[in-house]
Amino acid sequence: MRAATARDAELLNAEADPIHPARIYGELLPRLADDAVVIGDGGDFVSFAGKFVEPKLPGGWLDPGPFGCLGAGLGAAIAARIARPSSQVVLMLGDGAAGMSLIDVDTLVRHRLPVVIVVGNNSAWGLEKGPMNFLYGYDVAADLAPHTRYDQVVTALGGGGEMVSDPRDIGPALDRAFTAEIPYLVNVMTDVTAAYPRSTTGV
Repeated sequence: MRAATARDAELLNAEADPIHPARIYGELLPRLADDAVVIGDGGDFVSFAGKFVEPKLPGGWLDPGPFGCLGAGLGAAIAARIARPSSQVVLMLGDGAAGMSLIDVDTLVRHRLPVVIVVGNNSAWGLEKGPMNFLYGYDVAADLAPHTRYDQVVTALGGGGEMVSDPRDIGPALDRAFTAEIPYLVNVMTDVTAAYPRSTTGV
């Protein structure tokens, strides 16, 4: 794992503008406790989580499974917070997945269940957009509204959140999220052209 991390150090510390998605994990990994539960919900953005997040203990990683059923993450986060009340619970969402179930933050708020939520917001259905461009040179119906303020949705529901567009601000935003004691969403604007780690084109 150390060797792989060393190989990936350039991506994990990227200063690119727009933000390279791997930089989010470069900031997150040093902040995770050994008993943290990380939940992946999304397509391309969560493929980085699968590459970089190494759970230290059983039950430290949850995802929607091989069929990638978007929207399952909030339910898993609720369950993880109840089952492990003293552990960090971190939900990694692509912006497509956020649109599927973010309203369930209301449940986290009503039951006082603090969860750190990170959205990799590239304003696209990346798992469709990338392969379509690779195969055909164009994409259809793969774009989402740019810079959607998912953080404000969580704030409106009684949680907290902020938008991040500078890679240097990711770490401090995560620190605020981990100490907030309420559901808190860090909405990171990422580069839609960043190459995601995948072994197939999805077709």
